[in-house]
Amino acid sequence: MKKILKTVLSAVILCLTAVFMSVCVSAETEDVEVPTTMAKNSSGAWGQSLTVQRTSFDCSRFTPETIINVEFELDGEWTGSGAPVELILQNFSTADPQIWAKVEPFEYDETTASFQYEDMVAAYGSDDFSGVDNMCLGDCGIVMKATKFVITNCEKVEVTTTEATTTEAVTEPTTAAETTAATTAAAETEAPSESGGGSIPIIPIVIITVVVAVAIVVVIIIVKNKRRFY
Repeated sequence: MKKILKTVLSAVILCLTAVFMSVCVSAETEDVEVPTTMAKNSSGAWGQSLTVQRTSFDCSRFTPETIINVEFELDGEWTGSGAPVELILQNFSTADPQIWAKVEPFEYDETTASFQYEDMVAAYGSDDFSGVDNMCLGDCGIVMKATKFVITNCEKVEVTTTEATTTEAVTEPTTAAETTAATTAAAETEAPSESGGGSIPIIPIVIITVVVAVAIVVVIIIVKNKRRFY
């Protein structure tokens, strides 16, 4: 009887450990959607449609599970032999000579493409992406426009807020030109949205797995005990 209880207890502990690890991994990452409002038609000759600067997204947040999923529109029919788009990781501030790493998608069609972490490391030559200044989506010989850019499984960034202090001050009237400039600057620095909405509901799946595993162990134990009595 003690042996039976020990076996069941071991199975339960293993399953609960898996649950804990899955929850921890899920809680440490999030998906980030980069706005494509500033995307433009590429040149059609290895030009770029979207450029994501370091101030908008820090590529050091990549994890080994990171996949970049993009959507785009082509101007015409793609007849090339490879993918119609490519991801570019650029370092011009800390690398000498500058790095212009082109990453091919591991899966794609004429409207979507996905880039994985391993290919980005191979193209960039390092898994340290802290020096990446720009991340671009470019064409491979056809006019293209980015419509969606999502980076999955990124390290979370802790956001700290400070209380704003109100001071009385005399301000000069804002001119129309200054208002227009401020509006343009705000549009160009639109921040990416971060969410965990694309994550798989791990907890229910693991709980079901635990129940099934324990049930299987109990059935095996009952069958073995019946055989002993015959």
